[in-house]
Amino acid sequence: MASPAQEHRGPGLGAALLATLAARAIVVTLVLTVFWDTPMVSHLVQDLRTWREFFLATQAGAIPYVHLTKEYPVLGGILYWLMSPFVNADDLKQTIVVHAVFMTAADLLNAAIFFRLARALVPRWAFAATLLLNLNLTALVTAPFRYESWIVTFVLLGYAAHRRGRTLWSTAWWSVGSGLKWYPAFFIAAQEWRLLVVERRRLHWLAAGAVFAAVTAAINVPFALMTLRENGSLGNWLAPYLFHIHRPLYWDTLIGVGQIWLGPLPWERFAGLWTLVLMMAAIVIRPRMGIEYKGVLVCLAAVFFNRIYSTQFNLWFYPFLILGALKDDPSRQRGVALVAAILDVLNVIVYPLSFAGAVAEMGGFFPFAARPEGGPWTVVFSAAIVARTLVVVALAALLLRARDEEEAVVDRDPPHKRK
Repeated sequence: MASPAQEHRGPGLGAALLATLAARAIVVTLVLTVFWDTPMVSHLVQDLRTWREFFLATQAGAIPYVHLTKEYPVLGGILYWLMSPFVNADDLKQTIVVHAVFMTAADLLNAAIFFRLARALVPRWAFAATLLLNLNLTALVTAPFRYESWIVTFVLLGYAAHRRGRTLWSTAWWSVGSGLKWYPAFFIAAQEWRLLVVERRRLHWLAAGAVFAAVTAAINVPFALMTLRENGSLGNWLAPYLFHIHRPLYWDTLIGVGQIWLGPLPWERFAGLWTLVLMMAAIVIRPRMGIEYKGVLVCLAAVFFNRIYSTQFNLWFYPFLILGALKDDPSRQRGVALVAAILDVLNVIVYPLSFAGAVAEMGGFFPFAARPEGGPWTVVFSAAIVARTLVVVALAALLLRARDEEEAVVDRDPPHKRK
């Protein structure tokens, strides 16, 4: 008898890969030609401009986090260190093309991993779900110009291990992802909380903690030792982490909008602490919830009231949101899809669409700037951010009403092979 995947007939992984490749090529071509001289694209590629000195230094032999530093964790610097030999740092367009190639490689790998995961859940929706992963508005606009795609790779590898019951492998993959950006570490915490509370595996967190510590040490310790030997201090290695402790408020956030209209809000400095508390609450609540929607809730808690909410952050939770919707009751899928679609549209309206116009009107972002100088784009920018925040709350409320997962994982390995 044929399996559900064998019975399904329709576009497959090859078509999804071609669609992803074509979409990335079209977007990058349009950015480099039709829209190149627009303020919107200028802001969109600004992050790549900031890597110029890094590329020049590493091409001259400098080692990241030893001879120079960057505000991203060590694996983020290693990724751009690997990219550096291919980049002409004085040619922004060439840099964009090289960057897009590196990120598209991750997008294609993600499509292959995700297609297999989605096919195991609902074969007839695997193709559409894979397209949704890579061709949503946020991914189309930001993926070639940010490095979230590679973080998603490790998130998906960790999820695949989790689904098979290989929880230490999922911890290892998510630990690697945390070397690029910190948020996958909270998926480990969510997994361990369920294992402790629901499955009564009281000592498993010790093994998971050891794996996380080992992976984190393997990534960081060599650079810490090298910078200590070269410079007599840990400054270049510690700099990214200290930066995020003291980083300034970003204006494309709910608090940022409050300040451009209402003036300084002294309590905004505590928003990071409140965000951490909210994320921990998302981990603890509903321990029987599947890791898919639990992961989305953790990310929504991270962006709801934070001092930074970059557009590409939505790519953190889109894979889990799509996979969770595939597993959800059909009666709820339409509601989740509708709210997610609204969130995606608002996200791109905030940045880069209205962001560029608002900056031009106000001449920059600073307290009270919207009152004397703000115009239509400032209003759109502000309204879109407020609306996006409300939709984040609505999506979280919708997911909290989802049923609990009946089984901890879909275990495809015999008990003697579980890790």
